[in-house]
Amino acid sequence: MGRLTTTSLLTWACALVAILLAISVTEANQSADLAIKVAKLNDKASKAKGIIELDSATFEEVLAMPRNYSMVILFTALSPQFQCAPCKNFDPEYKLTAAGWSKLPVKSQLYFGVLDFKVGQSVFQKFNMNSAPSVLYFPATGALSSPPPFDRYDFAKSGFQAEPFASWLSAKAEVQLKVQRPFDFLAFAVKAIGFSGLLALGHILYGRAGKVMRSKYLWAALSLFTIFVMISGHMWNQIRHPPYTMTSRDGRPGFIAAGFQNQFGLETQIVAVMYAVLCGAVISLISSVPRTEDPSKQRLAIWVWLTLFGIMFSILLHFFRLKNPAYPFRLLF
Repeated sequence: MGRLTTTSLLTWACALVAILLAISVTEANQSADLAIKVAKLNDKASKAKGIIELDSATFEEVLAMPRNYSMVILFTALSPQFQCAPCKNFDPEYKLTAAGWSKLPVKSQLYFGVLDFKVGQSVFQKFNMNSAPSVLYFPATGALSSPPPFDRYDFAKSGFQAEPFASWLSAKAEVQLKVQRPFDFLAFAVKAIGFSGLLALGHILYGRAGKVMRSKYLWAALSLFTIFVMISGHMWNQIRHPPYTMTSRDGRPGFIAAGFQNQFGLETQIVAVMYAVLCGAVISLISSVPRTEDPSKQRLAIWVWLTLFGIMFSILLHFFRLKNPAYPFRLLF
């Protein structure tokens, strides 16, 4: 009985040693494979200013677990047949962020990938993506299975500029990431010429400055311009940086963003013009029409300005219904 027990113990000990050796060999192989994969990623990133081009196969490969590095991946559609204006707008901003990251002397293991719909349709379907661009951040993980966790960048909230995107990524990856834009010589030259022109104009108008500054018409025009710009959503554009226009799915240019929480750059300009026309009609009815001495001309002016006001106000209400079909009000159409 004692001999049998000793034999059993030896058998179990050998089995345990074999299991530990197998685990060690597996971990060593995984470490070697991971080191090779990281070396390949470093090589690809160094050749393209931090950008790693992906397709369906390489996407699965770089996100295979365990993974001791983080990946941020831009899902885009840059092919001409897709006509994705937001994709074209964000692509240089994304590359600018990646280029700044690649220049850092000391950086953690973070890689920037790009997956185009043309070569990654299966991945788009896997993540239920019906639109582009979209950015997902995949943190490092040691798990061997289960779907990889990720965070999605909110374009509607943060915009398409590189600076807010870099701030979001810095918070997620717990790194210090700054955007370094190249010096824009053309913009500097335009500003310098414009400033010189203002100085020259100021010198010419110096003798008349007092009269100009006291003009009620000047200040009224400046006040109205400021009001139209602000109520049309210009400040929202400065904060969120939305696209100027966006091509619709049928290829036609779109300038109205769906919903009251979004808007395009051109859309705010159209709204500002409509408000200006409405205000001009009201001001004319209040100030210009009463000063008209001829009754027939006065009556004609009233009908003209009232008609313009009614048509423009109807267009404004129709504009609101285009943004949200549930908007309940209408006037002429």
